[in-house]
Amino acid sequence: MKSPQALIELKAVDRRYETGLQALQDVNLRIAPGEFVSLLGPSGCGKSSLLRVLAGLDPISAGQVLRAGQPVRGPVRDTGFVFQEPTLMPWADVQSNVELPLRLQGVAAEPRAEAARAALARVGLLDFAQSMPRELSGGMKMRASIARALVTQPALLLLDEPFAALDEITRFGLNQALLDLWHPEGQAPAFTTVFVTHSVYEAVFLSQRVLVMSARPGRILDEVVVDGPAHRTPAFRQSEAFATACARLSEALARAAGEAVLG
Repeated sequence: MKSPQALIELKAVDRRYETGLQALQDVNLRIAPGEFVSLLGPSGCGKSSLLRVLAGLDPISAGQVLRAGQPVRGPVRDTGFVFQEPTLMPWADVQSNVELPLRLQGVAAEPRAEAARAALARVGLLDFAQSMPRELSGGMKMRASIARALVTQPALLLLDEPFAALDEITRFGLNQALLDLWHPEGQAPAFTTVFVTHSVYEAVFLSQRVLVMSARPGRILDEVVVDGPAHRTPAFRQSEAFATACARLSEALARAAGEAVLG
């Protein structure tokens, strides 16, 4: 039986920069529509480079990148990208920041504002639509960044360590908020997600699959499938499935780093 078409497929992909630095080597990857997949690996292993390749922002040196079966040859329009920093325009209010992708697409003012307010409502920031970025906490700025990425209703959401600089309580709350956006309870996934993190615990809580990358040049060395419901609550962190996946992933990371697992 033929497997369903992947939303994203990478075939033997290399990414070498003009300086000669090779960031990715022979990366093979399939992601199904609606999946939540995390990338984990040592600093500098090419996780961010891989996200940029998936978005069509960086060219590849070898191999093939397919989106719904079609070759990717430049930026892919129905893709949202959340960076490590919120990168909000400090001179514009929150709603104007969220409207920006639609403004760049030439969407008229009224539907643009309506879509931005709907996106802000999804992340719990509608009451702060007229606030300036300096008036927001770190977590609220990241919610605004997520709203901006979702305002175009992308099929694919890419997130590059968006919560790394936040305190643990805020991070846990945003993990839950992201899951609720991706897979509302009782509904199908709203978009496909690829999430970069350095945290084993964050990767396991969020993901259906976690891919472990090698040190540069980045290759996918291992995969850990996380058992558990797609719609998760904080109670999942106390489950046996969570503990088992964290242990397996820690071992996979140790192998990727060429280190023995400490007993």
